Amino acid sequence: MSTVIARVPRAIALALAALALLATPALAARHHHRGRKRHPPRSQVRTIPVSFTVVNDNTSKVPCSSDGRTYTISGSLVLPAGPVPSAVTLYVHGLGYARYFWDFTAVPGYDYAGTEASDGHASVLIDRLGYGRSSIPTGTATCVGSQATILHEIIQQLRRGAYAAPTLTSAPTFDRVGLVGHSLGGQLAEVEAYSYNDIDALGVVEWADDASYSVGAYSAFASDITQCLSGGHDQVGSSTAGYAAFGETTAEYDALMFADVAPAVQTAANALRTLDPCGQIESTLTAIATDALNINSIRVPIAFVHAGDDGIFTDQLPWWQLQEGLYTSSPDVTNISLPGEGHAVTLERSAPKLQAAMNAWLTANGM
Repeated sequence: MSTVIARVPRAIALALAALALLATPALAARHHHRGRKRHPPRSQVRTIPVSFTVVNDNTSKVPCSSDGRTYTISGSLVLPAGPVPSAVTLYVHGLGYARYFWDFTAVPGYDYAGTEASDGHASVLIDRLGYGRSSIPTGTATCVGSQATILHEIIQQLRRGAYAAPTLTSAPTFDRVGLVGHSLGGQLAEVEAYSYNDIDALGVVEWADDASYSVGAYSAFASDITQCLSGGHDQVGSSTAGYAAFGETTAEYDALMFADVAPAVQTAANALRTLDPCGQIESTLTAIATDALNINSIRVPIAFVHAGDDGIFTDQLPWWQLQEGLYTSSPDVTNISLPGEGHAVTLERSAPKLQAAMNAWLTANGM
């Protein structure tokens, strides 16, 4: 481990080492959902382009700097057949991805949002600030706190119908809003939940605050910091600088993300890979420390999804139990386990099991 930490300044090395102090005793999860194989009808699912005007400010509980400017977040509203539901779930991608993580269609069978819509659940998928079709500011302009604040703004706009849906007469309003985040998107979802208390259900997918990261994850994060200290790279498809690659080579990235993946899916996903804003990366440790003080205040039902062969978390610790044990104020913690699968759970071969388990959780919580 020392060879990894030595690649970054001493202050960063000390912060990385301090992560080991964040673990707390685990509490047993109260539920376990097993996946089921199914082939739901899809012909009536509607995908509607939407966009949100947001201010890249930071009013969350995570202290970090952002530029305070106004930007556009691009997204998709995925609706089932029939009347628009009264509830919607906002899905947040993690490092190296964009909204395609949740509606992957390059290979049949992996469109998570489409499958949930066929079961009656509405979803909003977004490219976070700095990714995909959303505004691409310099990578140092945003941070974990401001990214969570943007989620809060989007949630409020969904409740009021105060967003753009050009193909509809008016933007739908929603009485209930859930929030689900994958990987670092799971951390953003947690920060939004404990900072604003404005959601009805929370899903944390493949994220942990308990310092149980693998050597590969520490190495990739150290490389991120090194890239950012050197000014970073231009974002994929953009000339805007200040971005870094989590896993500098495709092989390093794939080792972190995949365990049981179809070759065609892996190839297509690698072709869509993005970089990540340096300001977000540099504020992650501060956010983890803030999480340790605040996630016990989250008081909504939580689904915690974890894979059994995740390259980002060490298999020498029951990291999912440690994380679930931090949600002490949630009225219900649902444990969704995917044995043998990797970090990119919507793209692994067990994707139908994830879709089925999340459908059950969404239904149980009125989402």
